[in-house]
Amino acid sequence: MNKISKTIIFGALLSVQPVSAFAGGPDTADMLGVWGSVTLQGDFKALSPSLDKFKWTVMNQTRTRDDSPQGTRESENLLFSQIGYQLNDNASLWLGYVHDWINPLDKPSYQESRPYQDFLWNQKWGSFNFMARTRMEERINESNAGPQTDGYRARQLLQISHPLPFMDNLSAYVGDEVLGYVNKNTWGKQGFSENRVLAGLSYQITPKLGADLGYLGQYVDNLSGNNLFTHNIQANLRYKF
Repeated sequence: MNKISKTIIFGALLSVQPVSAFAGGPDTADMLGVWGSVTLQGDFKALSPSLDKFKWTVMNQTRTRDDSPQGTRESENLLFSQIGYQLNDNASLWLGYVHDWINPLDKPSYQESRPYQDFLWNQKWGSFNFMARTRMEERINESNAGPQTDGYRARQLLQISHPLPFMDNLSAYVGDEVLGYVNKNTWGKQGFSENRVLAGLSYQITPKLGADLGYLGQYVDNLSGNNLFTHNIQANLRYKF
């Protein structure tokens, strides 16, 4: 069973780069970037033992791109906050909000408000851990006259992880997320708009502190001009209270 598990995980890791390359094309602009984040998680049982099924998460993420003649620059900074309720051992519901500071190249910076709703499913299959997240989000451009919801975007993430046998508390993960708009809007094309493939390693440093390091390939089907493919180093430091 160990040999089978290792073969599946490492095969999936090796498959990420070919999938990323297939998404691109002659009309696709490629660039490098870094997505770095710090995540804090906890629950409300300190307030009352009866609130132990209510969870919270706060995350700050900075994104960079190398699309400037001057070199790498900060393209976005996102602040995530969400509250969830654990329905059972597998399922949970979440309400969240993102505030995004966006810095386009050679264009004025602006801000976005993004409320969202999640359904999260976690399932253990033997030594594998499977996670599915279904999200609906409402994108609001704060630079418009009078903020209003413009884009309704659906997202589906599937991810699987497995402990690695040669080191305690170390696991590998692979995943894919498809994003699409359900309405005509100024953010992106109606229908499919983006795909993200990801793979990496997670290490549990202590029972409360962990770290993730991996690759995220982001393919964007733009409204106009060339499509975009960013190859990102993804790093996350997480702490659970």
